[in-house]
Amino acid sequence: MPSDASFKKEHIDALFGELNNDYKDMPESEQLHRDAHLAIAYFDAGRDIPDTIDPRVHELLEKHGPSSE
Repeated sequence: MPSDASFKKEHIDALFGELNNDYKDMPESEQLHRDAHLAIAYFDAGRDIPDTIDPRVHELLEKHGPSSE
């Protein structure tokens, strides 16, 4: 998923908004937020997102990331 594009505020707001709506009260919510922050950093650095990032976060990156525009 590496790209010349980087996450902007609107991408981040949409990603974390959906993450909060869908997973806020679940036990894994904190880990999903950590994974999302880490995945955004990898993306913005032009690196591949590691397989250790939760698949739900991968889906949100695909949906709300700069490459979805």
